[in-house]
Amino acid sequence: MKGDFQCRRCGACCRIKDGIVRVSDAEVVRIAAFLGMGEAEFIERETELAPDRKSLMLRSRPDGSCAYLTADNLCRINPVKPDKCSTFPFEWTNPDSYSVCPAL
Repeated sequence: MKGDFQCRRCGACCRIKDGIVRVSDAEVVRIAAFLGMGEAEFIERETELAPDRKSLMLRSRPDGSCAYLTADNLCRINPVKPDKCSTFPFEWTNPDSYSVCPAL
């Protein structure tokens, strides 16, 4: 079914409560540059330590949605979004992905 996937731009995958979007060093560099800020500033303002304390992850809004999700369900950092976002659902899914994403 993943091969037939057509994103509906509903934003459901970007609103998963307690969702974790880890960012690599390269992704930090890429996103910070896109946002016009230094890497240290980006790390301080836009990331937090993942629960397992092994990496950084993007901060979420208080409701759990991605801070980069716009009101029209688009990604504000789409040209440089993390690999986790750009590879869903072709390279990975979670057990709840099929109940969260109406396109799956």
